[in-house]
Amino acid sequence: MTSATVRDVLRARRRRDRSDERQEALCPPWALRVAVAASLAVVLLAEVVWRTRQPDPADADLMYWQEVAKVRADGVATAVATAVGPLVVLAAVVGVAVAGRARRWDAALLALVAVPGTLAVELVVKEVVHRQRPGGDDLLFPSGHVAVATAAAVTVVLVLRSTAVAARTRRRVALGAGLSVVVVAVARLVQTVHYATDVVGGVALGLATTCWAAVALTAAAGPGRARASRGGGRAAP
Repeated sequence: MTSATVRDVLRARRRRDRSDERQEALCPPWALRVAVAASLAVVLLAEVVWRTRQPDPADADLMYWQEVAKVRADGVATAVATAVGPLVVLAAVVGVAVAGRARRWDAALLALVAVPGTLAVELVVKEVVHRQRPGGDDLLFPSGHVAVATAAAVTVVLVLRSTAVAARTRRRVALGAGLSVVVVAVARLVQTVHYATDVVGGVALGLATTCWAAVALTAAAGPGRARASRGGGRAAP
């Protein structure tokens, strides 16, 4: 092998290594800040609705409009809520497949644990906060459908961000994932099964659990990937 060929091989290897560094961060630079902010939001909302049976004035006012919307769109809202489970499973399967193909086992693990972890935390928070309707037995805060939909959406965004998926595709998927969370949140409001604070709490919980999981997996992957996360501004979200 000539010296020119050796130089070309080394140059190509350095380019590949630099590209890998840009893709190594499962946890983006904003994940820790989002995890902390979302956790605080869950705590603050939980304090507001702690063991209550009567809605606060804002929730009560919004419930009037929810009941108006229910008359016209309850069937569509019910269909959306019913589809959440299968779509969340599909998102996890796709996330594992994409991460596995890219040999990103940390991303594959996130795709496997984010939604079940969110569901488990949501059930615990429901029991602790114990918010109920007047005369009802169901626990309301936070919304489980919205929490797992948010967790699935954030997981898909983080998995694609950590793999060699085109930046334009990642942006489109991120937009679609965000819109899907909005659709699920609106559907649960239209069904009148939750107050608005329950839905906001579901979004916050889904964000918090998924971002904390990404932070933990990046830390467990070692200092190299942790550095990539802190310096990940070059990678598109």
